[in-house]
Amino acid sequence: MRFIPTTLLGVALGLLAVGCGERKSFEGPTVDAFTGRLVQDGKPVSFPSGQDVQLKVIHEKAQSFGIPISPEGTFKIGWMPIGKYSAILIRQKEGTKGGPQMYNVPGGFEIVAGKTDYQIELGKNWKPQ
Repeated sequence: MRFIPTTLLGVALGLLAVGCGERKSFEGPTVDAFTGRLVQDGKPVSFPSGQDVQLKVIHEKAQSFGIPISPEGTFKIGWMPIGKYSAILIRQKEGTKGGPQMYNVPGGFEIVAGKTDYQIELGKNWKPQ
């Protein structure tokens, strides 16, 4: 008797996993692709090689995304929801034992329909390391 409920649960979970393939997991308008650069006072910033840099962004509807940042301070994204975001810059030096360095990006940024290139201002308090 237990075999049937367990089997049905396994099949249901399997179908659910197959159905969640590459589908976007956001209900609402999105942009298909965009590029960008991190700047301070409008000037490009860069990061030492061997440092893992990510911009964690939180959409106004509470969904979060991680954007990998290149050593040149640039990024390229496949798709993102349109709207306002808060952002945290996370840097982890390769081979260090301490936790990552985190910096709250003042003011965040906004993704708008039709715009494909962004500059994200880190603000006057950001310090390169």
